[in-house]
Amino acid sequence: MSAMRATSLFLWCAALLLAGCAGINTPVVKLEQYFGEPQTFDYQGLKINYYEAGQGPPVMLLHGFGACAYTWRHLAPPLAQAHRVYVIDLKGFGYSDKPADGKYAVADQAEMVAAFIQARDLKDLAVVGHSMGGAVALITYFKLRESDPARINKLVLIDSAGYRQKMPWFIRFARMPLVGRVGGRLLSPRLISYLVLRRCYHNDDKITDAQIDTYAYFSSLPGAREAVMATARQLVPDDIDALTAQYKTIRVPVLVIWGAEDKVVPLEVGKKFERDIPGAKLVILPQCGHIPPEEEEQATTRLVVDFLQ
Repeated sequence: MSAMRATSLFLWCAALLLAGCAGINTPVVKLEQYFGEPQTFDYQGLKINYYEAGQGPPVMLLHGFGACAYTWRHLAPPLAQAHRVYVIDLKGFGYSDKPADGKYAVADQAEMVAAFIQARDLKDLAVVGHSMGGAVALITYFKLRESDPARINKLVLIDSAGYRQKMPWFIRFARMPLVGRVGGRLLSPRLISYLVLRRCYHNDDKITDAQIDTYAYFSSLPGAREAVMATARQLVPDDIDALTAQYKTIRVPVLVIWGAEDKVVPLEVGKKFERDIPGAKLVILPQCGHIPPEEEEQATTRLVVDFLQ
């Protein structure tokens, strides 16, 4: 490492450590305005928060790493005009319970989602997953396909995880036990949210104070920091090569949406999904980063609505 790079890294870390630890005490945005009243699903004694709205064929929305139902505030209401929409806070995120049980692997989340689908007896379900939520959607599909093939009939993968890749700085940061623990306590949740959103967005001007404050609020909830760290450490499945080998066996329609300027899960991953999943359609959104449902909400909504119709 050059002296200049080392100095820059030191100054950057110092700035973070001096940022303070003030959190957001109350939610800035009430999610009920988008999704209706929250409900809870009992999963092995844990309360999983979810929202349910609309009538018609069922659609489930699964958020990404460090996010929550708030990610889907632009997409869920239009979908609810013609679908029964289920928006879930994954275990450890949003308003869902955050137990210190260490079970935060993608496969653990998929077990919970599969249990939810079976408990609600959902059939002919379309599952939309963003980032880590896309990986959860894929594993859920594989879990249910053998025993219950009528459950999931469409998949939408938005800048989805699913292959080996270099991890972004905020996941590497969360994986370091000492750095993640100490940094999480010393750093302002609002600053962390801002820095992560800047990495995820292509156009920084589209990031709003409400977004920063909302994600900071959820990251400030008791147990949230520990859940993020546990998830980061288990984000890559031990059997990832066996998992990716299964993509060629997917037999449901798959839409792949990708931000052309994604610096978290690069476009080459989206192209691999198109290559490996039979019949998958890749749509690339120009001038867009890692979170199309927020950065390019209108284009993303049109693509998903058209695909589900």
